[in-house]
Amino acid sequence: MRAATDLAALRARLAGGDGPAFWRSLDAVADTPAFRAYLDAEFPAAARLAAAPERRGFLKLMAASFALAGLSACDGFDGRSREVPYVNQPERIVPGASLAYASCALFDGFANGVLVTNRNGRPLKIEGNPDHPWTRGGTDVSAQASVLGLYDPFRSQAVQHLGRPSSWAAFRGALAGHLTAWREAGGQGLALLTGPITSPAMAAEIERVRRAYPGLRWFSSAGVPRDTLYDGARQAYGRPLETLPRFERAKVIVSLDGDFLDAGPGQAGLSRRWIEARRAAHAAGGLLPMHAAAPTPSLTSAKADHAVAAGTPEIAQIARDLLSLQDGGTATFADGPLGPWLTGAFAALKDAGGAGIVTAGLAQPAEVHALVHRLNGALGNTGTSLVHVAPVPLLGAEPVASLAEAIDRGAVQALFTLGANPVYDAPAALEFGERLERVPLKIHAGLYYDETGAYADWHLPLAHPLEAWGDGRALDGTVGLIQPTIAPLYEGRSAHEMLALLDRGEPGDGRALLRDHWRGAGEDDAAFETRFAEALRLGFLSDSALPEESVALTGAAPPPAARTGATDAIEVVFRPDPTIWDGAAADLGWLQELPKPLTKVVWENVVALSPKLAERLGIATGDILRVEASGRAIEGPAWIMPGQAANTVTLTLGYGRALPDHLSNGLGYDASALRGDSGWTLDGAALSKTGRNKPPATTQDLGTLQGEDLVRVQAVGAPPVGESGSDGLPSFYRAPEAADPGGARAWGMVIDLDACTGCNACVTACQAENNIPVVGREEVERGRWMGWIRVDRYYAGGLDEPDIHFQPVPCMHCEQAPCEVGCPVEATLHDGEGLNLQVYNRCVGTRTCQSYCPYKVRRFNYLDYTGEMAPVEQQQRNPEVTVRARGVMEKCTYCVQRIAAARIDSAKDAHAPIPDGAVETSCQNACPTRAITFGDLSDPNSRVSAARKDPRNYALLGALNTRPRTTYLASLAPAAKAG
Repeated sequence: MRAATDLAALRARLAGGDGPAFWRSLDAVADTPAFRAYLDAEFPAAARLAAAPERRGFLKLMAASFALAGLSACDGFDGRSREVPYVNQPERIVPGASLAYASCALFDGFANGVLVTNRNGRPLKIEGNPDHPWTRGGTDVSAQASVLGLYDPFRSQAVQHLGRPSSWAAFRGALAGHLTAWREAGGQGLALLTGPITSPAMAAEIERVRRAYPGLRWFSSAGVPRDTLYDGARQAYGRPLETLPRFERAKVIVSLDGDFLDAGPGQAGLSRRWIEARRAAHAAGGLLPMHAAAPTPSLTSAKADHAVAAGTPEIAQIARDLLSLQDGGTATFADGPLGPWLTGAFAALKDAGGAGIVTAGLAQPAEVHALVHRLNGALGNTGTSLVHVAPVPLLGAEPVASLAEAIDRGAVQALFTLGANPVYDAPAALEFGERLERVPLKIHAGLYYDETGAYADWHLPLAHPLEAWGDGRALDGTVGLIQPTIAPLYEGRSAHEMLALLDRGEPGDGRALLRDHWRGAGEDDAAFETRFAEALRLGFLSDSALPEESVALTGAAPPPAARTGATDAIEVVFRPDPTIWDGAAADLGWLQELPKPLTKVVWENVVALSPKLAERLGIATGDILRVEASGRAIEGPAWIMPGQAANTVTLTLGYGRALPDHLSNGLGYDASALRGDSGWTLDGAALSKTGRNKPPATTQDLGTLQGEDLVRVQAVGAPPVGESGSDGLPSFYRAPEAADPGGARAWGMVIDLDACTGCNACVTACQAENNIPVVGREEVERGRWMGWIRVDRYYAGGLDEPDIHFQPVPCMHCEQAPCEVGCPVEATLHDGEGLNLQVYNRCVGTRTCQSYCPYKVRRFNYLDYTGEMAPVEQQQRNPEVTVRARGVMEKCTYCVQRIAAARIDSAKDAHAPIPDGAVETSCQNACPTRAITFGDLSDPNSRVSAARKDPRNYALLGALNTRPRTTYLASLAPAAKAG
């Protein structure tokens, strides 16, 4: 310590220029025992150089230390674990510049087209692929968060054997003997279990494996199965089919618990087609109205023009009543509470004259889907506004229940599980984990060491889709190609390579496997390379959508299912979680902290029940409820859900995970514990209060409009509800200068509330683009959620059948911004293009601007939310956006980094003006319905200027005279709802 202190003093003297005195003092210090002990500890190999503490010896010592420091940088370099500078610049990579690769994001096996933005070899952001025939530029929260999944520190990172680290070499060595034995036995006792598969290349690989092992049995497991869709088509047409609506040909939609706007494989494509048809109808002076009946509110029913709450048995009877009315009969519900809705829906279908759509969701039983097919056929909709194609997922696998039965008989000696987690998502009645212990050899391949991996003898890490080769089909059948955008971070192999390993004992090369599958028989090498390269550039195979199929109804309508129990008995319905789906994405913090669209709850699932049922049982929001059936029970917090059927309780999947050291461990309850047979409904459940209360963490406390016109509704044919804002009102602010046609731009945004479905893709995209931190449940409970854009959900009307509205709220970028007046250090200010800026290094954290903001869109970093982020997660950060420190305010910037990039591009072209549409904010780009328009308001020909002139345009809280640059287009409603 004394030596270090003396050295500090010497450094100060040297800096002062005391040269001779410095050397004399150095000699004195170097001669002390303390300094020699310090030197021996720090430089043991060179201590002998300091034996004579003269000036020459000191210089030798310093030279040696520099030399050793340089040599130590080369010690132990293995070529992979450390970064080195470029020697030869990689092709197409410009340091600091971004590259976009066309690929696909997988959702339950379905492949939706995306563009992956890379910078310096790191994937940073997912964008929509505007050229993809199905998604057409739209994305969903799953695709946006997939880039975080790549860098997820909870991913499986190495081969494990019996729960201990191992290697691929050890696994291949252990597998070699089994492969020989399986071939000799013809595959008897061998079973393959997969999740949903839409990949043509994987389908071909499975066939090769089955030919190699004729006795192999293939099973399939899914947390959110689509069996009811295909079984319903089989009952109606004699074979399984995929049903695709053609909204552009329709005049009315009737949704019987339909889910085409909700989270799922088809959300992006179906939402885009729905809003385009609705906009076209409005431009023609009408509307594409939707009538919806559902047991629990969904995004689809929330956007309906005429919605009603109906339990699952009532949904089936509604389908029968509509079919009966079409055949000239009567309706059971004609005189009941559902009568007015039923009459209006049927009248609209008849008026459509074969241009209507009746749809049902995957949670409805096969009986309802069969009835819907017959109803569409009777109305003349089939083949016009509705078409059918072959099923997109590969069918033919046996259900997981058959696997359980085979295990009980001892017919499974080895089980290879690929990308599935049956221990967690199989029906609880199967007790799959206990059965799995009786299988002699268990091999599990997955992205995570999950519940099934913990039971396996061997666990193998799967490669993430962003680091692997592959393919898959979208909902319309379009084949998308998946190409790696980064070398595998860990030791993962793709699903294609895993199947090749089972077939040939070696994983092979993923790219070669994919190329070999898509090479045509006898195709010329040059022609194939050209075709394959073009497909990779596009991200899909052109004209690969499945063709429409002719259908004919067979047999008669199924008889009504008998329902036992009292009419007021509680019905439990299961739904996939709108953010983490079936739990596969439960370890992604972005999705855990993403507010559920209808409840705004984060970090858990709730027990949703109707206001009537809550009043009858004396239940308040936050009461811990116990739901029990067949000797099994779950407990969760109550959430009173307006618009829910009177006797319906809703449980969501994906939570209740038991994974030590994982983010998802211990969050929420496991709804699968009550799903006896993977069904979507449960009768005869008992609901009781436990006496405990813990309100869920939510980002929105008030859900009603409180008498304000925050969300406006424009009835077709009614006087315009828009306004010019606060023009002409007196103000203390200086009037904004008139825009110079050739001068500065005036950036602005218009959000179409009729197009917003509340899907939250914009929220996740903003988080990915702008390095917004995840703060955790406790911080959210304190009101410290950090999202730069939120989607408010409002109820209007009665609690039993309310109108539901969604409103995205970013920073308004007010021309007369109260936050700028309130800031004592001018950390928030305006630039010449109208952007409300936040100077982070000037902010002192008084939070005055947050108090002054009437829109409450400014966020304060109370803690260092990113300080303990895993190093691998830090690789996802956008280098164009500052990572904010503790104690500063932050907010939406209109993605100013994208504006700057467009300005730089225009400067390269002789300072040409930025063309309209060249700048897309991250929220605008992600939106599947294109509800957001952004651009230059000073350009009278820009799209945002045209939107501002729409009679529906209005400013949120315009009477406050803040003159926001972000305005809204009122939602649309049929003329009948003008009042």
